[in-house]
Amino acid sequence: METTYVKKRGIGKYVVYVLLAAVAAGIAFYFYAPKPVNNAAIDSMNMFIQNKITDIDQNLAQGNSKADIATRLSWHKSNTALYEEVKTSKDDKVKAQRAVLKTKMIQIQSREFPVLRTAYVESKKEVLGPQNIKIAVSGQKKDILTFTGAIFQPEKTQKGFMKNIHEIITDLRFKQVVYKWSDHVEDVADYKIDSKTDDEI
Repeated sequence: METTYVKKRGIGKYVVYVLLAAVAAGIAFYFYAPKPVNNAAIDSMNMFIQNKITDIDQNLAQGNSKADIATRLSWHKSNTALYEEVKTSKDDKVKAQRAVLKTKMIQIQSREFPVLRTAYVESKKEVLGPQNIKIAVSGQKKDILTFTGAIFQPEKTQKGFMKNIHEIITDLRFKQVVYKWSDHVEDVADYKIDSKTDDEI
C-alpha cells in the first residue's frame, strides 16, 4: 500500500515537470518564433516614404520655400518623425527607401536651415529695434546669433533672455548666442547652444 502511494507521488511529480516544460516551450515559441510579415504595413510605410521623398524633391527643385518659419520648422520635424518611425524596419525595400530619404533630408536641411536662421533674424529686427536691441546673424553657416544692447550687461538679463528664446534657437539649430552691451571688446558674453547640426537628422 505504501509502495503504491510513493509510486503515484513519483509519477505525479514527473507529470508536473512535463507540464511545466510544455508551458515553457509554448512561451519560448510565442516570443522567439518569427512573427508573420505584415505586408500591408510595409506597403504603407513604403508609400509614406516615397511621398516624402517626392515632396522633398519638389522643394529642392523649387528653391527656398516662401512659407513662414514656423511652417518650415514643422515640415522638417514631420520629416524627422517619419524617418524615426521607419528607422527600425527590417524590410529590405524600406531600408533602401529610408537611405534615399536620409540623403534627401540632409540636402534640404543643409540648404534651408541657414536661410531660416537669417529669416528669423530679419523678422526680429523691427520688433527689437524700438527696445534699442540690435540683432544679427553671422558665421559661415549663419549659426551665430548676436544681440547688442545695454540691457544685456547683467548676466541675469542674458539668462532670462536665453530662457525665452531657447526653444526657437534650438529648433533653428543656432550653435552660439552672443550678447554685447557696449563697443568694448570685453563687454561680451557667449553661450554655446547644444543643438543639432544642419546635416543631422
